[in-house]
Amino acid sequence: MWLIISDTHDNLHSIEKFVEEAKRRKVTHVFHCGDVVSPFALLRLLKLEAEFHGVFGNNDGEWLLLSQRSSGRLVKGPVELVVDGKKVAMMHEPFALEALLQSQQYDFIFYGHTHKLDVRKQGKTLLVNPGDGSGYIAERPSAVFLDPETGQIDVYQI
Repeated sequence: MWLIISDTHDNLHSIEKFVEEAKRRKVTHVFHCGDVVSPFALLRLLKLEAEFHGVFGNNDGEWLLLSQRSSGRLVKGPVELVVDGKKVAMMHEPFALEALLQSQQYDFIFYGHTHKLDVRKQGKTLLVNPGDGSGYIAERPSAVFLDPETGQIDVYQI
C-alpha cells in the first residue's frame, strides 16, 4: 500500500492522523508532492517505517535542512522513479500534466500545489493529486492510499 500526500504546510495534527492511518494500513511507500514546509513537520512523516519519496514545493523554504533531514529523499522535481516495478512521475506544480498523461510512459503521475483532489485514469496511467493535506484551503485534509498492483485508490479525509 502506498500513501500519496501533498501540501501539508506544517499542519502537525493532519500529519499525525495520516501517519496513524498509514501505519494501520501497513504503507510501504510515502510520496509527498511538496510543501511539507518545515523540517520538524518532515520528521513526523519520516517516523513511518516506509520508504519516503518527496519533491520540494514552492513553500518549502529550508531546502538544505529539509534535504539533510530526509537523507536526500526530498528533491527538486519533477522526478521519475521506479517503485515496486511501477514507473512514477512526481512533481509539485502541475507542469505538462496532459503531455505526460498522453505519453503513456508512466503507470502513475503524482502532483500537488493546487490543493484540489484530482484522480483520473487515461489509458494505463493513473493521475493523482491527493488534495489539501493541511486542510487550510479545503474543508477537510485529504490524502490518497493506493494499491499499486490493482490501481485501487481510497481517498482518505480527516
